[in-house]
Amino acid sequence: MRKLFLVLIMLFLISGISYAKVFTFTIANPNYKPIRIGLWGFKHTKSDNATVSKLQNTILKDLDISGLFSTDRTQHFSYEAPSKVVVGLGKIDNLNYVIYGNAFRDGKNMYLSVKMVDVAKGVVFFDHSYYSDIKSFSWIGNIVVDELMNYVTGTYGPFESKIVFAKGRGKVRDIYICDFNGENIERLTNWHTMNILPKWIDRQTISFLSYRYGKPSIFIFNLYKGRVKRLFYKSSLSISAVRFGYNKFAIPFEKNGNVDIYLVNSRGKVLRNLTNSFGIDVSPTFTNDYSKMIFVSNRTGSPQIYIKDLNNFGTTTRLTYNGNYNSSPALSPDNKKIAYIAIDKGRVYLRVMNIDGSDDKAIMTGYNLDSPSWSYDSRFVALSAEINGKKGIYIVNTLNNHYSIATGDNNMYNGLSVSEKIQ
Repeated sequence: MRKLFLVLIMLFLISGISYAKVFTFTIANPNYKPIRIGLWGFKHTKSDNATVSKLQNTILKDLDISGLFSTDRTQHFSYEAPSKVVVGLGKIDNLNYVIYGNAFRDGKNMYLSVKMVDVAKGVVFFDHSYYSDIKSFSWIGNIVVDELMNYVTGTYGPFESKIVFAKGRGKVRDIYICDFNGENIERLTNWHTMNILPKWIDRQTISFLSYRYGKPSIFIFNLYKGRVKRLFYKSSLSISAVRFGYNKFAIPFEKNGNVDIYLVNSRGKVLRNLTNSFGIDVSPTFTNDYSKMIFVSNRTGSPQIYIKDLNNFGTTTRLTYNGNYNSSPALSPDNKKIAYIAIDKGRVYLRVMNIDGSDDKAIMTGYNLDSPSWSYDSRFVALSAEINGKKGIYIVNTLNNHYSIATGDNNMYNGLSVSEKIQ
């Protein structure tokens, strides 16, 4: 029985399996014209050229990942340049906006002054200075692009966040962290065993599943304090931990022959069931007020996505009906959309629907798609995928279906999570 459960659970978790290695993308609006940005600046006689180049590359990568912009780098203007001159050349070059300024090194730190100009309106809409250590300097590029997106779209951009993910070979997998655009990768664990399925608990803390002590155990890791503790190890088939309010966690695990979702406190004590069915119930995610839980269950024969009202006598409603395999639901931070993975007739899809199951749309289709996770602005989804033989983390703009690879690695293991905005 335990072997059967293990096989079924792994099918739930590694949902990107398909019967044919096919891949296509559809763009909702093929006639969409990208917003033209001039990136004209940041060189200085006292600058650290390598560090400044890294900052510029961060800005360029973010602009590309957004799926909204194209860039022009033909000019150079310093922070002191009159905005009228910049606007004039911007009009000649048919640009919508221009980013320019100065950057220079001050000992072990870097200084940046940056302006952004609305060419059509002829105004400077952003004028700010930053001071940081050299290692953190490129992070400012994420802030610049987020501010630009806020001005252009009315919603702040997604790039001031981190992604945790697993990668490795065979029985050795470790947990890693990188920026939302795939830069600055660092390894978090080095236990020479299987460490997988990381989840952000809050801005400082992640959970993950590890076989460090033989049987599967859930660990909690505070990244800022460097503290790791084992949260739960009372089942031979526990999966992952998701935050449920303050110091409580939702953990799917096997008990008495069933896999249900349980509420567990910070000491690992089981408080109560959140589901109680004869099927396998996994992959919980919650609304911000924890009044509703979205999860996956095979209670009707195949994995489907359900929503449970935790305040209304536990009313459960099935959300998905298309296809034989729907899994890995991720609720957007604004509580309006659910991204999930669907397998139908041998093809694997990333789909997005409203929280009530309406307006269900395929966003992309490909091979080995898994573990969608929303950015904090509720517009972009990060997921693991293999595209044209390149496995890695991809970022998808759910508004226009544009995609870009953030970081590629053939040793990537399914399972990732995007953080809240890093303060």
